[in-house]
Amino acid sequence: MINYENGILKINSKRSFFDVLWGISFFLFMLSVICYSVDQSKNYFYFFVFFLLFGVCAADFLVRKLSFRRIWLPLHTIWYGLFLLLCVISTIWAQSFDVAMLPMSRMVQILVITMFLVYFVDSEDRMELYLNILIAATMYMTVYIFVKTPYDMWFDGFLGQVTNYNTNDVGFALSICFLLSFYKAFVKKKFYMYAVCALTFTAAVLTSSRKALLMCVMGMGMMVVFNYRKKNYMLRVFCFIGVLILAVILIYQIPELYNTVGKRMDRMIDFFMVDKTVDQSLYLRRVFIDMAQSFFADSPIFGHGINNFQYLSGLSGEIATYAHNNYWELAADLGVLGLVAYYWFYAYMLVKLFLQMIDGHKLSLLFLPVMILFLVFEYGMVNYYKMQVQLMIAMSFVTINLNDSIKVRERRKEVAA
Repeated sequence: MINYENGILKINSKRSFFDVLWGISFFLFMLSVICYSVDQSKNYFYFFVFFLLFGVCAADFLVRKLSFRRIWLPLHTIWYGLFLLLCVISTIWAQSFDVAMLPMSRMVQILVITMFLVYFVDSEDRMELYLNILIAATMYMTVYIFVKTPYDMWFDGFLGQVTNYNTNDVGFALSICFLLSFYKAFVKKKFYMYAVCALTFTAAVLTSSRKALLMCVMGMGMMVVFNYRKKNYMLRVFCFIGVLILAVILIYQIPELYNTVGKRMDRMIDFFMVDKTVDQSLYLRRVFIDMAQSFFADSPIFGHGINNFQYLSGLSGEIATYAHNNYWELAADLGVLGLVAYYWFYAYMLVKLFLQMIDGHKLSLLFLPVMILFLVFEYGMVNYYKMQVQLMIAMSFVTINLNDSIKVRERRKEVAA
């Protein structure tokens, strides 16, 4: 709160110095992640805010954790650290050592940042701060995109190219922001957040990203269905169905919307129902998956070394690229060992979040759908080294910790009573 009294400007804040400094540094960090896609070796802004955020989190850790000897290694850090170790070890048998080393720097950055975030976000208040800043950064990106894109190009499809960022990644950021704002509006009853929902959903549609559109719809649907404790539950479910039907009608009846995403949805349906060559993007993804399956069959236990699908696909005469599928990318690169090392943690969190959702913890209504969406859409995404995705996975783990701590406090109250 800001007050002006007796010629003195007073700023009263409930947040600590570290919270304010962390908020600024995390906001800048998220801007560097979702608004800039240049070569990371030349992205000086990204490295500046990375080390700024690292320094703030490290200082908070030293002051609050070490001073009280509250040192513990988060299970999330153990999981991703062991997975990273497996990736490093796989360079021994990798077909190309140089290619295997390409994602290592980003993965180390993910390990460090997520570890300190897990330490920092240790209360519901700080989780709220995290969600608010993530929404604010994405809204900045959204406004930036609309301002930089000429109006006559808004409905040309693939909105967001002005950031030089992959439109699928822009769509992913928008869909996550949509889910966060819908959670705040629908679950937390902050109804003004529906305006943010409308803006981010519209922008996600205009990116022409089918994944973004489906993530928005499926995530919103799961939040409505899972929130069975809410009053007038069935009425809300029918309202969601009505909104979904309205959205489909608008996409197919408004030419501008149909040209951006409606055509791509039709081609996707035709791809699965009629002709496998009707959609070039999906056809190539199917080719890459077939290649990954072939590479996996050649070395099913250990794979060919992390990131070496890219190397092997180039040798085979196709484009040297990733598999566009997290499951088959890891299967080809690290075999069954890699799949187990990566996905056991997903299974653990899904079970925990589901049980906590049944117990009535509201944050689980947000992060359980997020983790389910990751499981579904990793069939069309490679996420093990994506900063945006790994941050959300880390916050899903933080949610589990916060919910467990709430349950412990409630039990203590019952015992004391």
